[in-house]
Amino acid sequence: MIKDTNLNVRVNGEVKAETEAILDELGLSFSTAIDLYLAQIIKKRGIPFEVKLPNAQKVEKSLKMGKIINSLGGVETNPKLNKIIHLYANGDISYNVALYAIKEIIHNV
Repeated sequence: MIKDTNLNVRVNGEVKAETEAILDELGLSFSTAIDLYLAQIIKKRGIPFEVKLPNAQKVEKSLKMGKIINSLGGVETNPKLNKIIHLYANGDISYNVALYAIKEIIHNV
């Protein structure tokens, strides 16, 4: 393809410098990286990575989970509690299951 159009954009200087360093290690010019990005937009018929607002319900549940964890006062937590938090963080158990398990652990201590 013939490159016949200029593209001028304003970006954060630190982001540009860090990006250029990575691209240099990859052996790519900034121009080539932009070409690859634009080609992926065409191929995917959209942005080639997920761009979305966080799910309000998930944010609310995460905040509640954070409050529960903070209510422990920053002390070393029960290993069972750590396991529940880890399972929830990995998406292995639902919020409701994690909340129930945490409440059970706290009430039985």
